Amino acid sequence: MSTQNSDEIMTEDSNPEIFIGARDLKKEVYNILPTYDLLLKQIEQIRDQGKREKGNSRKDYRRDVNNTIGIFGPRGTGKTSVLFTLINKLKPRINNTLEEMFEHNMILGIIEPDHLGDNTKIMGSIVGMLKKMVDQQIIQISKPDRYIEKEFNEYFNKGLFRSNNPLQSKMNDLIEYHMYTENEYRQLLIHTYDDLATHIKKSARLLTPDVEFREKLHELITCLIDNQRLLLKVSLQQGQKLIEEPLIFLFIDDVDLKMIRSRELIEAILQYANHPNVVTILSGDYEILRDAITLALIQDEKLMNSNISTHFKPNDEESIKKRKQILSHEYVKKIIPPARRHQLLQWNENTIPRFAFGQITFLEQLYRLFGENELFGYKNYGEDTLFPITKSYSIFDRTPRGIVNVYYHVYEVNERFTDRWKDSSNLDNEEKKEKFIMVKSIVDTILLSSTSLAAVQRQVLEKYIQWGHDVSSTYIDYSKVEDIVAFESARTRVKTEENLLLPLMILGEVIHTLLEDVRFDRDKCSELQVKVLKNILQLDSEFVNKNRHGHIVDDLFRAINFQHGLVFTQLLLDNKNWLVQEREISETEKEKGKSTLVEEQKVKWVLSQINKLIEGRDEDLFKRLFFDQYVYSRDKRSQTTDYSQVLHYLTTHSASRGDFIYYKSLYEYPYGYELWYRASTLFKAFHSLDELFINLIIMLHEQEEKVSDDLIMLEDNKEETLSHNDDLKTRSHTASRLRSALTSLEIKQQEDQEFKLTATQINRINKFIEQFYDVLFKKLRNFNEKEQVWILWKDNTKIVDAINEFLKGYAGITYTKYEEAKDKVKQLDINFKHIMKLDDFEKIKYSIQQLASNYAVWYGRGQANKLLQVLKEQAYLAPNILDSDEKWVLQNLDFYLVQVNEGVYIDDSYEKLKEDMRNKLDKGFKAAMELVVTDLSSIGIELEEDEDNENNV
Repeated sequence: MSTQNSDEIMTEDSNPEIFIGARDLKKEVYNILPTYDLLLKQIEQIRDQGKREKGNSRKDYRRDVNNTIGIFGPRGTGKTSVLFTLINKLKPRINNTLEEMFEHNMILGIIEPDHLGDNTKIMGSIVGMLKKMVDQQIIQISKPDRYIEKEFNEYFNKGLFRSNNPLQSKMNDLIEYHMYTENEYRQLLIHTYDDLATHIKKSARLLTPDVEFREKLHELITCLIDNQRLLLKVSLQQGQKLIEEPLIFLFIDDVDLKMIRSRELIEAILQYANHPNVVTILSGDYEILRDAITLALIQDEKLMNSNISTHFKPNDEESIKKRKQILSHEYVKKIIPPARRHQLLQWNENTIPRFAFGQITFLEQLYRLFGENELFGYKNYGEDTLFPITKSYSIFDRTPRGIVNVYYHVYEVNERFTDRWKDSSNLDNEEKKEKFIMVKSIVDTILLSSTSLAAVQRQVLEKYIQWGHDVSSTYIDYSKVEDIVAFESARTRVKTEENLLLPLMILGEVIHTLLEDVRFDRDKCSELQVKVLKNILQLDSEFVNKNRHGHIVDDLFRAINFQHGLVFTQLLLDNKNWLVQEREISETEKEKGKSTLVEEQKVKWVLSQINKLIEGRDEDLFKRLFFDQYVYSRDKRSQTTDYSQVLHYLTTHSASRGDFIYYKSLYEYPYGYELWYRASTLFKAFHSLDELFINLIIMLHEQEEKVSDDLIMLEDNKEETLSHNDDLKTRSHTASRLRSALTSLEIKQQEDQEFKLTATQINRINKFIEQFYDVLFKKLRNFNEKEQVWILWKDNTKIVDAINEFLKGYAGITYTKYEEAKDKVKQLDINFKHIMKLDDFEKIKYSIQQLASNYAVWYGRGQANKLLQVLKEQAYLAPNILDSDEKWVLQNLDFYLVQVNEGVYIDDSYEKLKEDMRNKLDKGFKAAMELVVTDLSSIGIELEEDEDNENNV
């Protein structure tokens, strides 16, 4: 049957028997041998080549043919399983029975050289396998069938099958000449004869036994192949299948285990595999095989009988050892061409979760065992897809031989105990004892099967995991973990903290997740767990300088439990470099003006992962953050962590607007002359200037400026302000030049839709933009010095409503911070209705900001945040600083910028995420406030009393 149709015949068992040992991997084979399909393709190429050689096989049999394929990998990586998988692919099962008749893939079987005794030779084993194949083929040919009798007329005499047929004769000849190659048979033939003529006749056969044996071997294989072609032809006549070129397959497993067999193996392959229809597939460790052949070649020199060592240099260039190493490499290259070598992958943290028997992966087995405890896998809220926490798999071995032992234990526990383990309180003493034994067995298996953990198993079991006879007598001593890590580092002279600390902590988490009553020091455990989480993201290194995103993640690790922290690190892992200080910005990035876009991409990423951390997983996170920050703000000497940075980050970015980000990222082009950088250097006291200027640009795009009496007055004052600055007057034509260039560009593109800007044109317009910004901000500074920078409102009604909403909020019975902020707002209330100076705006905004960020109080903080949001949306810079050309440029510059500033757009999903985050923050704030009210009321204190202004920070 054709290999390409085998998948249609062989259905994959979704519930296979779970056992320890080699097995058919089915689709799992791709996890460790990505080139599996290439291997199958190479076999089909050999088949095609054999078909082309069909007519020349008898005449040109001495032409060297090499159809050897190698599968290499270290011990325990699944090489034998790959061989089983390949055999089942080449000889598929039909209705659970092997189809033996008329098969185009003729499988000899697997030879394991390390299992052969001292009296058994590899070539002898191959001859024995060929004898079995000959016997099977003779049975097929001898079956009474008129089609067969017609095709095999040499095998029949008057309808009777001949016992001395050509195939049997060739098999007998091969066995005879194989005996001639063995020394004991040679001696027997030499000394057993009746007369001189008989002695000469027998001795003639011993002159070139190896050459004769090779020819007889080739003849037998050719006969087998020719017969199989005829059998396939018979099957075609009977309408069973299409004719495929027959191939003989021999599998040799673990070719590297015995040095003494390596040389013999090569000689056997060179004799046996020299046929176009023979495929030999080897498996082993390439490095060990090469070294074994090197030693065999050195042994052939019999240096032990001389005073010459392997370091002797016969030609003053290379030592004997070096020459034999080179020769062994060429030797292996000859029998296993590099193009036909397939290297198995080592299992790693990303692939171990996919280790499977049938359809049930290791990840699914572990998730079933641990249930809602997200230690090895997690699901996002509202989704069914199961994702692995890859770093947790550091406790497992990197070979299938080690993994399967743990898989087997976990499977057994899931089948027998999982349902009963869900609530330990319902278990009786016997069941608790049984559960303890099974957990200990799983942990011991993990420890002993992992190469890295097995190296420190004695210290782990003596110091860290101190097993008792039951849960109550077992203790996990986290104070010894760092000592074990330090000891191993000293022993191996390699820093093993990142490699060893994590699996030790995961191992401890496995124990007290499955055995809830086990004893351990929670404070020391939490300290190490935070360290591990930071190590995963490389935030705990002295060489790493965290940025603000990194600091936020760092602080959150202290607020969440370890298992949620593992999920969080998994979500962040792919882009962990975003949490550290940026490298120097490249010239390409400078040209593209990616500052705000890159930063907002990171913010969106962090907010998204925090949202996943909360939804369906840690719903009370914000409640804890607000409450703990309240406690810290009241008493900085407390053990509570300062979360003000986290809350400020989340509040600020969840309130940011998509249109603001869009125009800011668009108009900051080019990067080297971004106006926001200039604004911060020229007006350090005014933190809102970038927001005000962007809102002005947005206003200019949304609608024509409303002309009020106040604005006319400002326009009149503008001429007076500019009259004393000759530099600005002489350079005011920069805006007109930029306007002219943009107008010409627009006309050109209207005439030619395929018109593209050249590099020269882009550079020139960028220069105009640079000059435009330079003049604009010098003018703005000049206005500010004259106190002529004003703030207007997009919608006065919204401002008035927001102020009234803020002022009518309940502020308590004492003079609280909220009441104090109300008084300051009332003083400037009238200015909100019309127009306001920049410095007054900054003062009132600062006062409201102070209340919004005062985590020691509760009244007014929600109202302050809402008012701040309205101020950010409604306030914009009065356009009195702009002349007509400058206003036109700000309104129309985006026509050019969208062509050169890639990736600028408003992300609706991001806006929805921010809205969702705002709602969660508001819910967490209210829940924390209710908790404080409950705490205070239990000792007879009202919240208003707690917020007495004299005691507030």
